[in-house]
Amino acid sequence: MEASVSLHITPKGLDELDRRAYKLSTRKRSVLILLAKPQTVAELTRRSVFQEDIVEDIQILVRDGFVALERAGAGPAAAPETVAAVAPLAGDLHLDDEIMLSEAKFLLVDFCVDSFGTQSQAFVDEIRTCRSAKDLDVYLRTIVAATRRSCPHRFAILASVVNEINATA
Repeated sequence: MEASVSLHITPKGLDELDRRAYKLSTRKRSVLILLAKPQTVAELTRRSVFQEDIVEDIQILVRDGFVALERAGAGPAAAPETVAAVAPLAGDLHLDDEIMLSEAKFLLVDFCVDSFGTQSQAFVDEIRTCRSAKDLDVYLRTIVAATRRSCPHRFAILASVVNEINATA
């Protein structure tokens, strides 16, 4: 695969990132996360933790329709379809005091890993130190801010996760 080939995530790839619809491996999901912004193969391999296997994973993702490629000089790639969601203000997201803490931690860790990929460890560590629903609710503000900054297209998913957590109360 040529290093100058540009890669971008397809709607099918976005579906996998948002809902784990196809249950890809962690490595392949990591490639999709890295492609939040279109990149060349060279840029992607340079940023990847698993450089030896990345080209093979890219080929599989292209073959299976999760990633599309564009050869240099072939014109701009069509932007992947995204669902525009009106994100509520950060103050609208809060956790009830009576939630099931273990379930809330699990769901928020899962969201952070899916959303922030290799940068999620700090979030995971902080979530694990929360000892009460109030502590977790306070830390939720940090997650909201990071989501707005790094992956605003996932804010609607975060709101859904918070609603699911509050349903455990």
